[in-house]
Amino acid sequence: MDLPSLASRDIETIPLEEIAFAVAREKYPDFDAAHYRGKIDEYARRADQRVGGVVGAHSIVEGLSHYLFDEEGFRGNSGDYYNPANSFLNDVLDTRQGIPITLSILFIAIGRRIGMNVRGVSFPGHFLVRYESEDGVLFVDPYHKGKILTEDECRERLKEMYGNDLPYYNAFLEPAGHREVLLRMLTNLKLISFMQHDYSMALQLLNRILLFKPEGPFELKERGLVEYQLECFGPALKDLETYLKKQPDDPDRPDLEHYLEDLRSKVDRMA
Repeated sequence: MDLPSLASRDIETIPLEEIAFAVAREKYPDFDAAHYRGKIDEYARRADQRVGGVVGAHSIVEGLSHYLFDEEGFRGNSGDYYNPANSFLNDVLDTRQGIPITLSILFIAIGRRIGMNVRGVSFPGHFLVRYESEDGVLFVDPYHKGKILTEDECRERLKEMYGNDLPYYNAFLEPAGHREVLLRMLTNLKLISFMQHDYSMALQLLNRILLFKPEGPFELKERGLVEYQLECFGPALKDLETYLKKQPDDPDRPDLEHYLEDLRSKVDRMA
């Protein structure tokens, strides 16, 4: 399953790891999803042996975290955080290193296989896992070896990352829909592509983002500017004209009008 075929389905019914595999196909079109699915199944089988009879939400999370991060050696790749491989679940399974969102998806995939009610949390700046049980709600940080967080600790983390620039909202800790998780994964990869000046990959990712977020004016603007950079003048003209119709008050309008004037001249010469 690839992202274009995923766009026509009810994404909320598809396991997060399968969505992550669809993202991986953007870089590895021929990778063996069954092989990596089997790896997750085996990790889940072993995890169930560790925590199958454990009672209490804290003890269950601690048991699964000890297995994944101490026994199996999965960890956050703090030394090479912006390596694109950290965002592809197959690479994470191979190297046992990742970023918060991919390690959380792995934690969720294994947790759900052993009966845990776990979902992703698209917390600003740092993806988390939400575990709901009879004992209440726990927040788990797989990037930091499954550290259990209270809501107050999450609130404090937000302040450490953003100061007073971003106020705290309870919605930050609500479960994230699968579409939201997918868009966050694609956006992370898009930002890395910009950092590496890989505009062809950035364009590919923007095309995918707009498949799942067709109303996104900011992404339309970005795509137009990337197309301009790649000398795809006709598509750039169309995207930037459409964007300014949707966002006529953009403060960058004078610059965009300059690009449009140049694009119209180039397209006319090509006609």
